[in-house]
Amino acid sequence: MRVVSASVLMVLLAATLAAAAPKKQGSDYKPLPSVKKNINGRAVEVCTTPECTLSAAAIIEALDLTVDPCDDFYQFACGGWAAKNPVPDSSSSWSQFSVLDDQLSNAISKILVEPVDVQEPAPINQAKWLYAQCIDEAAIESAGTTPLTDILAENGGWPMASGSWVSALFNWEFTVAYGRRDYGYSTLLDVWVFADEKSTSETALYLDQTSLGMPRSVLTDQSNYEERFQAYKTYIKTTAQIIAADLGETVDEAALDQQVEDLVAFEVELAAITTPSEDRRDIERMYNPMTIADLDGLMTGFTVSWLSVLNFMFANVGITLESSSRIIVQEIEYIQKLGDLLAVTDQRVVANYLLWRFVKDLGDDTNAAMRDASFQYNKVASGVSVQRSRTDVCADETNSLMGMAVGYKYVAQYFSAQAKNESNYLVEDLRTAFKDLLTVNEWMDDETKPLALEKADAINKFIGYPDWYEEPNGLEDYYVLLTGITASSSHFENIKAARLWWSSTELDDLGAPTDKQQWFMSPTTVNAYYEPEFNSITFPAGILQPVFYRANTLQAINYGAIGQVMGHEITHGFDDQGSQYDKDGNAIPWWSNATQQAFKEKAQCVIDQYESYTVPEIDYLLPGAHVNGINTQGENIADNGGLREAYLAYQLYVQDHGVEPLLPGLEQFSPNQIFFLSNANVWCTSITDEGLLNQILVDPHSPHQFRVIGPMSNMAEFSSEFQCPLGSKMNPANKCIVW
Repeated sequence: MRVVSASVLMVLLAATLAAAAPKKQGSDYKPLPSVKKNINGRAVEVCTTPECTLSAAAIIEALDLTVDPCDDFYQFACGGWAAKNPVPDSSSSWSQFSVLDDQLSNAISKILVEPVDVQEPAPINQAKWLYAQCIDEAAIESAGTTPLTDILAENGGWPMASGSWVSALFNWEFTVAYGRRDYGYSTLLDVWVFADEKSTSETALYLDQTSLGMPRSVLTDQSNYEERFQAYKTYIKTTAQIIAADLGETVDEAALDQQVEDLVAFEVELAAITTPSEDRRDIERMYNPMTIADLDGLMTGFTVSWLSVLNFMFANVGITLESSSRIIVQEIEYIQKLGDLLAVTDQRVVANYLLWRFVKDLGDDTNAAMRDASFQYNKVASGVSVQRSRTDVCADETNSLMGMAVGYKYVAQYFSAQAKNESNYLVEDLRTAFKDLLTVNEWMDDETKPLALEKADAINKFIGYPDWYEEPNGLEDYYVLLTGITASSSHFENIKAARLWWSSTELDDLGAPTDKQQWFMSPTTVNAYYEPEFNSITFPAGILQPVFYRANTLQAINYGAIGQVMGHEITHGFDDQGSQYDKDGNAIPWWSNATQQAFKEKAQCVIDQYESYTVPEIDYLLPGAHVNGINTQGENIADNGGLREAYLAYQLYVQDHGVEPLLPGLEQFSPNQIFFLSNANVWCTSITDEGLLNQILVDPHSPHQFRVIGPMSNMAEFSSEFQCPLGSKMNPANKCIVW
């Protein structure tokens, strides 16, 4: 394996690059300190910073040098990592993301056990109380299931946990509306407020199909998931028995078994009338504005008091809807079929299902018996064998419910100005690289290309944390509707208060102008995202940490890791879904017919490529298991485009600043090769068979190994750097390139 400096991509763009002034990465750029070494008779510069040593160690730990990189680059780059990092017993997978999540969880726990300080913004103290009462297992055990059974009683009681259920006390419309209003649930119906996709400066009310208790692909294929179905039924039955015992109710076991069967059968029917995710990628199909009065005509043979249901949902925020109020229905056929299903379903079954969804969601916030019932199901569904520690659970739950408050403290203690500034430069370098690739793109016509360049320029970036963190009272204003979390409130009361706040805050946006500066992830998140309605990309502080970003190391490391993530998010603006939105985030067609057709052909190549990736190790769980090429196409297009953009951006960086030194202990690898190793290192993962199955079933991302193999096998530059012969597994003759 020898270093090859020629870049096919650079040759392709030579004219473009020669005409453009290179981007500078900050006026304070300084070359990394290095020393000259003689390696196999070759004089080389080797980086000497501690951070370079750490970067090298991360790659060395992960390598499996017994594997030919041209045969399986994922195994070459990550085989050693998987061997040294088995899946913890309490998890279904362990990855570089998991490592960072674990570090984040520990940091959050340290923040939240600090004494309450009245000088700090009130939401920080509320987060500390939420955490403190979450880890107080004695108090939670003492409360038992009573907080949950109170909710069930408020909704007419859970029939399967009661020997004397009265149908007249149950109203499914009330229960659905109550769940959405106070907890943000989407059971039977999903209602939310967000930017109007056709006019994103304004907010709109949306109605969509239900969420489900198990993945749709499982519920609609019972023959392949008998063990999981049985575990699910046992889960339902066990929780019903626990609650019945706590209520002092006597329930006939045979009758209970039948009610469980009826409940699951209803959910199977419910799943069957939902639209699969493969068919939910066309924004135009799912944009059906109408009045609330028009909803009455969607169901035949079944009447729903739509205006009453929706007004009940909005009661806490003081918004009153009218029959003429506008609502956007995403799945018209689902609403129609839901009416047909409810018309022929016994009310006891509907009540059992709706109340089960409360139990399933809130049971873990009650006593140990309920948590164990959930755990026994997850052993089958996810492959875990040990429950997570209470500190980890509570850190994650507090972060999930009050992430902006937690993030406020985290950023102050763990996120540097240098990381924010350098990330800003990196994003701009990736934007430049994307535009350069767009400029030489041959399938997009001259009518569409200028509009695409405008959209790329218009992408708004958010890095680290929201700007309002730096405003006086910014945190208090964000949590202005949050009440009920105090030093003396119980854990369950805190959960209710936080969920009510979240639900009310979202619903309260109806009628207000869209805030396109808002964040949908807290800074304490190890992830990033593109928001098509806002045409924005967000990189929280949580992901701007090693191994994704590291200061004072080779930029080959950073461009290969966080740079590819940044390119990935930019590319989402131009994948099969993001391309349906213009530069202002409006779902208005802006591609010519010729460009749309050319894109579909390019995207189909990606779909077919990934559809061919099989996972034979889980054939015993799902015969013929393979990647869903349609479901994953957006993420795969973004993975491929992101890697190409990051590689080009790194070449621009080198053109500007010169060739980088080598990494200590990895002197046999050129900086360009380190770029690819750094990228692969990000995706190193260990996973249970059940975890891999779940990923195949529901995750829009491809399994980890294909996030390396797919993009790199499509890049001639990769094959050039690693001297992979044409026709080898990592250098196929047919390559899929969209961006």
